[in-house]
Amino acid sequence: MSVKPIFFALDGKHLDNFSRELEILKGNIYGVKVGLEMFTSEGPSSVEKLKKDGWNVFLDLKLHDIPNTVQAATISAGDIGADYLTIHIASGKEALLAAKESKSENLKLLGVSTALTSKAYSPEISQKVYEEFLLAKESKIDGVICPPSELVKTKELFELIVTPGIRLKNEDSHDQKNITTPEKAIRDGASYLVMGRSVRQNINYVVEKLKL
Repeated sequence: MSVKPIFFALDGKHLDNFSRELEILKGNIYGVKVGLEMFTSEGPSSVEKLKKDGWNVFLDLKLHDIPNTVQAATISAGDIGADYLTIHIASGKEALLAAKESKSENLKLLGVSTALTSKAYSPEISQKVYEEFLLAKESKIDGVICPPSELVKTKELFELIVTPGIRLKNEDSHDQKNITTPEKAIRDGASYLVMGRSVRQNINYVVEKLKL
């Protein structure tokens, strides 16, 4: 059985609400994503419980603060067992370097551009993403959260690329404009995909039929 390169997004306040999905997905996908809503509601215990159950955990806090605060938060994320942590590239090179230098060995830092997947593609946004990714590269960040439209260019800069905005064929795009299918994202250079509603609503298809 192959493990699919997917982070299942736990978009909600309580971990218990995802017990059914986590049981079905265990051993079939790579990991889970804990966002700000759940982390604010349940705290570090959400990450610690998932790690105890054997999951790779992507802590999506999008840190954006002064260097000392970013550094301290990065250390804390490593202490609770997070495997991946997001940081806004707009925090600046000093903050990025502080996070990189202080992180635990097993923690991977993922830079986030201000151009998120809720924004439609435009040449101006594409240029902004590229400039921010260059700064992340200079700051030796491990990888980036990359919109689907920028994958082909970004794989020339990073090996570790995590891509949201993933929708199955013929599926509603909901609030996201910069989207693609799982298959195309992997072909274009994504290392891992972030999928939430698409997994919850099509869990049997994702587990049994989706080929990546």
